[in-house]
Amino acid sequence: MKREKNRDLETRFPWLSRVKAITQTLSKEESHLVGVSGGADSRVLLDILSIVGFRNLVICHLDHGLRGTESIEDSKFVKSLAHRLGFACHTGTVTGLPDTGPIETAARQARLRFFAEAAERFSTESLFLAHHADDQVETFLINLFRGTGSFDNAAIKPESRINVGGRCLQIHRPLLEVWKDEIYEFAAALRLKYREDSTNLSRQIVRNRVRHDLIPGIEKIMGRPLKRTLLRTIEITASESDFLKSLVPETTNLPELETRELKKLPTPIQRRTIHGWLRHQGIQDYGFDEIEAIRSLLNQVAIAKVNLPRGIFCRRRSGKLFLSVPPLHNP
Repeated sequence: MKREKNRDLETRFPWLSRVKAITQTLSKEESHLVGVSGGADSRVLLDILSIVGFRNLVICHLDHGLRGTESIEDSKFVKSLAHRLGFACHTGTVTGLPDTGPIETAARQARLRFFAEAAERFSTESLFLAHHADDQVETFLINLFRGTGSFDNAAIKPESRINVGGRCLQIHRPLLEVWKDEIYEFAAALRLKYREDSTNLSRQIVRNRVRHDLIPGIEKIMGRPLKRTLLRTIEITASESDFLKSLVPETTNLPELETRELKKLPTPIQRRTIHGWLRHQGIQDYGFDEIEAIRSLLNQVAIAKVNLPRGIFCRRRSGKLFLSVPPLHNP
């Protein structure tokens, strides 16, 4: 009966087969964290993971403390949901986010620390997040306009591995090719209850202005839909990027870069090498300008130091590039 129901769902929602294929290589018996805000996206992801056979899911919910009573009700909803579905639940509350810098960045960092704590507690590295195709398009535009350095760096990765406080997280995003409308349609068909975040309508948040103003405005100017075209561009760029990555030297364990070896590489590979090196060193908030400034050290004799964000410097000495980090810096 259950198998027939699943086949009916895959017929009605063809994208469900793609999601199933994406998760096929992951063990259904091991523990996996699932970020659940209580909204439609994460609620549908949770249901799909259960449908395709995951049994040891850990529902993770963080109250950012930004929406008062609404946040408290979200937490109650997620705890009740976990209890009803029979999944473990890991919850937390942020007591206060920093006043400096974008609130979205601070909230994201708080979530990553929270997920790392859950990974430690439940002895797993696997984390499912409910980013979808609309998120992909919006993030791509936001990062592109901020100056990400390349199309590939502007996109959300279907799979990514990050280190948070010494704990590795393997992040899976199986809904990255599924549109928000399709998620709502699935939730309605299965009568799934979820919570709506009132801040999704706030124009004070950059992402909302991109979603509600920028994208519809561009579509009106062009006289045709934009999002599917952008998603296809992202997918093409990602496949081409995989080839370029195979040409980039490994820098994971290198505290320094040899300028002589770096100068031998084509300019696009130089940029990717520097980008990967900075990322492996835990440097944040850098873009195309910072990468180009570092590349200038390969040929500039008079300049031997460039500024990076957060008071960090990249220096050249004795034919090597290395980073100078303030004592109190914490990547």
